Amino acid sequence: MRFVVALLCCATFVSPVFASKLDQLELILMHSSPVVADKPLHSTDLVRYAYQENGYDVIWQNERVISQLLSAIENSWQEGLTPSDYHFAVLKDYAKNLDAHLGDIDFDLLLTDAVMTYATHLIRGKVNPKSLSASWNYQLYSVTPQKAASQLLYHVKQQSIPEGLSQLKPKLPQYQKLKNLLLFFHQQPKDFKQVTLDARILKRNQTDNSVPVIRKRLEDYRLIDKVSVENERVYSSDLVAGIRKLQKQNQLPADGVIGKDTLKVLNITPQQHIETIKANLERIRWVENSLDDEFLVVNIAGYELYLYQHGELTWRTNVVVGRNYTKTPVFKGQMSYLVVNPTWTVPRSIARGIIPRVQKDISYLDKKDFMVVDSRRNPIDASTIDWQNVNRRAFPYWFVQRPSETNSLGQIKFMLPNRYSIYLHDTPAKSLFAREQRAFSHGCVRVEQPFKLAEMILNDDDNWSQKALQETLATRETTRINLAKPLDVFLMYWTVSYNHDGLHFYPDVYGRDQKLIAKLRQPL
Repeated sequence: MRFVVALLCCATFVSPVFASKLDQLELILMHSSPVVADKPLHSTDLVRYAYQENGYDVIWQNERVISQLLSAIENSWQEGLTPSDYHFAVLKDYAKNLDAHLGDIDFDLLLTDAVMTYATHLIRGKVNPKSLSASWNYQLYSVTPQKAASQLLYHVKQQSIPEGLSQLKPKLPQYQKLKNLLLFFHQQPKDFKQVTLDARILKRNQTDNSVPVIRKRLEDYRLIDKVSVENERVYSSDLVAGIRKLQKQNQLPADGVIGKDTLKVLNITPQQHIETIKANLERIRWVENSLDDEFLVVNIAGYELYLYQHGELTWRTNVVVGRNYTKTPVFKGQMSYLVVNPTWTVPRSIARGIIPRVQKDISYLDKKDFMVVDSRRNPIDASTIDWQNVNRRAFPYWFVQRPSETNSLGQIKFMLPNRYSIYLHDTPAKSLFAREQRAFSHGCVRVEQPFKLAEMILNDDDNWSQKALQETLATRETTRINLAKPLDVFLMYWTVSYNHDGLHFYPDVYGRDQKLIAKLRQPL
């Protein structure tokens, strides 16, 4: 037995001087977690298949192709990724004497691992979203080792590594816009100065020692033009206009007055913006390969809904999402039907609050169009219930609100069956849509223009025009309308976005950015 172990040890640590390249590669890749030049390989299975496909011979024998790859890795920061995750420092050292290292096993393996890892990150992200959210159910793109190996060898042979990597990058227009924004903040001056006001607030035509810093900040962010001024301490009209743009970008009342909230936004550093943009680039990579030509996105952080048809953004509207303690979950669903004149079965958590009101006044049920039903939805005569002795936590019945203009679901709902009981719906509380911050629901998504959304997704003028929908509504009868084809619905969380009216930074209402940023910072 000792003799066998000794042979295995000798085989594992055989000197490269006496082994062929084929033997060296096979021995290194035989390990479950190979380490090359003191660097662990991150994409072991993909690397194994690449060399298997290449007959266990070195892959990188062309200086131009190596240069292409090193340049791509060096510029991976432009995708919001980190060059050091792809062995960049050690590869750069090897490349200083490239002629001497062509055919070097360690160099070759690290190059292959770098490109495979970088490619994987481009098409499915660096961070596993399931590690951040238990509700995540999107299907991450499956990287097939055989196909990855074949594609790599093809692009090496064709000397087309940049084109091959470019094909893997998300095509969603939002992605390229965020990349441009990332570059913009990377190019900001390094001498960032905090703005501190002499007074509590600053209004038009007032003077303050901080105004020169504010002016430079607005100029750097291209929110105002550079002009010469007589008194550089005066908060002049052009600065007010620039601050209004900044406020609008950051979901603040665009009044041009610099107070606590606007000051906080002014003092967000370029590096903080960079980290936020990187987090949102990653979020796009998670879903890009799940997208069809037609889909709907609810941006929870931005309180907006976007409808994409034929691969283009065709319509948007405002939404209301869950409060911080009833967060709307991030997940993918399929909208399969909608209901006009819906009833609302009150969840148990809300029903407990209705019972005390009924105990005070049983007519409350009629006033709010509630009926009481049993577990089989059979109506119960509310007057036969001993309301004064009802146990709120063991109430055997359900409250169901009849269709009406005051129904909590409004007059239409959009169903995407899921285990969280989340759906999109109308609401009688229209005034909430006018607010900048719109986290007020119990988790479901309230839509500002629900009947327009219905018309857009049904796309059926013959049977379900706006007129036909309104006629159905007038019947007050609950009517189910099936979609001809299920529509993918993505409940996403984007804290930076380009909308119909330009750039927006959204408050991290659920506190999700920092967890993702921390994981992106971690070395592989």
